[in-house]
Amino acid sequence: MRAISLFILFFTFSNISFADADANGHAGRWFFLWGYNRDYYQNSDISLHGTNPNTGAAYDYTLHDVNAHDEQSNFQTQFLFPDITIPQTNERIGYYLDETHRLNFGVDHMKYVVTQYQTVPVSGTNITCTLCTSGTQAITPGYMEYEHTDGLNYISLGYEVLYPFWQNSLFKLSAVQGPDAGIVYPKTNVTMAGAGALRHDDFNIAGYGAAYKVGLIADIGRNWFLQLDFKEGILNMPWIRIDNNPSDGASQKIQFFEGILALGYIF
Repeated sequence: MRAISLFILFFTFSNISFADADANGHAGRWFFLWGYNRDYYQNSDISLHGTNPNTGAAYDYTLHDVNAHDEQSNFQTQFLFPDITIPQTNERIGYYLDETHRLNFGVDHMKYVVTQYQTVPVSGTNITCTLCTSGTQAITPGYMEYEHTDGLNYISLGYEVLYPFWQNSLFKLSAVQGPDAGIVYPKTNVTMAGAGALRHDDFNIAGYGAAYKVGLIADIGRNWFLQLDFKEGILNMPWIRIDNNPSDGASQKIQFFEGILALGYIF
């Protein structure tokens, strides 16, 4: 209800008007959008390597087919009081090349949390079982906590093609599709039993990614629009930091599906 109330306020005070189709010219104009996302992840392999500083023992192992989930905050509270580090958000700024083509740049601030109390295949030299060339490992808080929660930041440049299919004097509806590509800049928090090293609690460039989206844009007057997107992509992260030793690390490929609802303004 709070989101609906804010939308009504935006609608009331934005001096909305379309004289005709030609009055809705977006070519050569900039836009900004802010929205929220929900994310779904395909199971993935997580490879970790490093040295236990207490024992000097090296570890190099892979947890296979690991399940993970997102971590969305309360929508109503965060919509009215947006702390940008808490909710799963999308921010983009872009430019209309013409009425049906536009470029955009921004960040998908997603969150990724390995699900606890699952048992997965493991292979390699493992911290807890010394040499695990095969077998399984139960993931519990006592064994490992692994998450990109501040967050799984995908910073990308995108290209969009719009397909207007209906409009009247106030609204215009367009389908939209297009690719984007960029870098992954997460803040990864990892705690591993027996690792004996302080976690690396800072942002770093961990890899790169690409995605493709389809969606719907509802122009409201000359300046406002709502955009609903469904995006699928893959993030390849070979340089994940896991502790305060730069020689230790993790690698992972995450295939994701993202649903995004955003409010935009055209300047």
